[in-house]
Amino acid sequence: MKLITRINLILGATFALGLLLVGVNSYLLTEDNALRQVTDQAELIMQEALAVRSYTVNELRPLLNQNNDGKFHPQTVPAYSATQIANLVQQTRPNYSYREAVFNPTNPRDKATPMEEQIINQFIANPALGKLVGRQEISGVKSLYISYPIRITNPKCLACHSEPENAPAAMRAIYGDEGGFGWQLNEVVGTQMVVVPYTLPAELARKTFISFLLSMAVIFLIIFLVINIVIRKLVLKPVSQITRLADEASKGNLRNAEIKVTGNDEIADMLRAFNRMRRSIIKIVQMMKRMQAQAKANVKAKP
Repeated sequence: MKLITRINLILGATFALGLLLVGVNSYLLTEDNALRQVTDQAELIMQEALAVRSYTVNELRPLLNQNNDGKFHPQTVPAYSATQIANLVQQTRPNYSYREAVFNPTNPRDKATPMEEQIINQFIANPALGKLVGRQEISGVKSLYISYPIRITNPKCLACHSEPENAPAAMRAIYGDEGGFGWQLNEVVGTQMVVVPYTLPAELARKTFISFLLSMAVIFLIIFLVINIVIRKLVLKPVSQITRLADEASKGNLRNAEIKVTGNDEIADMLRAFNRMRRSIIKIVQMMKRMQAQAKANVKAKP
């Protein structure tokens, strides 16, 4: 096997291993960045929903309650306001959603699905759990969700959710007296849940990964070619010249020109040393030829 073939095999194996390590690391980084991007989006939507709830309680509810018209205004309920605004956003972003799902809701639309019930049960089983993050597939779209527990911490909430007779009659006239009652203080009754699509960030991460991997492959290929050119020019070419001249010298052909030497590196020093050795061999050969010629002349001169 030629030296250049061995060198190429070593370089190829080294570059392949390096590309593999870089590829695995870059894949993990792009996946992590995609997940972080989606999580940030979900957190932003969740914080916006919480802001709407706070705005409803602190500013909207007092204004509507000043009417004293004896009617129940759903707009005064924080969950209703946050959900309505989320539904408006969902008209242009159908894969983004916000829900307040409850085991026993006042509004039937807030009834928890089986999957949401599992999340609520996790919050109930672990009171210290403040947030859940997970993945799911909705209508073929890979999504990420963030879920917070709905815990009754404000005693004022029980005015509408303890016993049906304590709730406003106007509210019961709209929603009836079957759902949304029997809640207890500090009880987890549901979950606030934001769902955002994971497909687009994952696709962007995949394209970024492929682009990066192709770039690294091109860089490795260029380095491979440059190293090959350098080795051929600086190492293999001088070695080939030495081999050719040494082979010619072994056959008695010493008439070829010396190797032209430039530079001051180790290869140049080796070539100079070879030229000196070759000159020494030529001198020895010439000296031996003169001695042989002198010996023949002496033999002929004898009587």
